[in-house]
Amino acid sequence: MVSGGAVRPHPRLSLRAVPGHILGALERADRGVVVLAVDGLSARAAAETWTSAETVVLNSTFPSTSATAWMTAVTGAAVPGHLVVGAVYRSPAENALVNVITGETIVDVSDGDVLSATPGPGPGDTLRGLPTVFEAAAPRARALVIGRELDTLTGPWVTALLRGAERVPDPDTSALDAEADDPAALAAAVARDVEGALAAHREDRPLLLWIYVNLDLHLHRHGYDDRALGALRVLERHALDWAGRGWTVLAHSDHGHVRCVRDTALEDAWARVDIPELCVLPAGGAGRVRWLYPREERRDEAAGRLRDALGEHAVVVDAAELPSLGLMDLTPAVRERIGGVVAIAASPRFPLPVPGLAYEHGALTEDETAVPLATWG
Repeated sequence: MVSGGAVRPHPRLSLRAVPGHILGALERADRGVVVLAVDGLSARAAAETWTSAETVVLNSTFPSTSATAWMTAVTGAAVPGHLVVGAVYRSPAENALVNVITGETIVDVSDGDVLSATPGPGPGDTLRGLPTVFEAAAPRARALVIGRELDTLTGPWVTALLRGAERVPDPDTSALDAEADDPAALAAAVARDVEGALAAHREDRPLLLWIYVNLDLHLHRHGYDDRALGALRVLERHALDWAGRGWTVLAHSDHGHVRCVRDTALEDAWARVDIPELCVLPAGGAGRVRWLYPREERRDEAAGRLRDALGEHAVVVDAAELPSLGLMDLTPAVRERIGGVVAIAASPRFPLPVPGLAYEHGALTEDETAVPLATWG
């Protein structure tokens, strides 16, 4: 559903459909199903490289960021279900800002003037753990996850994401960073890990093998260059080989990427609004969707100042407007987590929370939100 260059989530054509698709493939599979969970892959890049697959295009979540999208893809739930409203958001019980992926908690210790960051698993109320596709598959199949980079995470998100799966740690986590920025090495390592798992599987019951493919790190720095596209073609050759040996192979993504241009003036303009005098916590969100936690009596002022600061480079709305825009249902639990003033990128110059990335995601353009679901065999 494309309107004005933006893709709106749709329950039948979105990442919410992925668990049902995996379970259906598992019912029909000969030996089992291999799922390549490719982080950062747009539908456009998949169409260019996975030419032998049967591919449908799905809509990502809002925000189109990994924490939200992967949780939807394994549970089939929208944001009001799992409550992962983004990567960084408020924990209601502690009035703290939590990075749900890393578990880092930023605690307000003196009415917004001083902040301290502490590592850890994060507050228990950060998200809602829901049944996953791995639990749903368990009655008839062995659900095995090769998490690779996911196995290095300590936040509450990864525990909820892989709930019910048998987890196989990567044998060489020291090589992960190098592989993630070397697409050829990444494709080779993923194929090696899959081959090892398939060879070790006892065929007394079907196998659901889910492996995380971190193409995202390379894409943030270089975009869909020849190295990334070459790695995707290599993965398809392996997928065809596994399919020829009786496995059904699926692959899907969480979001795509768009080109970004750094603008330090806009970064400074954001910083002049994201201040304790106006906000009770630092900004949340991630990438090309960010939000402020304004003091209630200064909410309209914060929205107006941010709108003036960002100009044509963002659409700034009150969070209460998100349902009418078709982006997010604001249940009470969602309202407790998301900030009251939301900025959605409308330009490559949108000020990012991690400055200097060449490519980012999170907002509403088609290249960020249209993702592939591919099938071989």
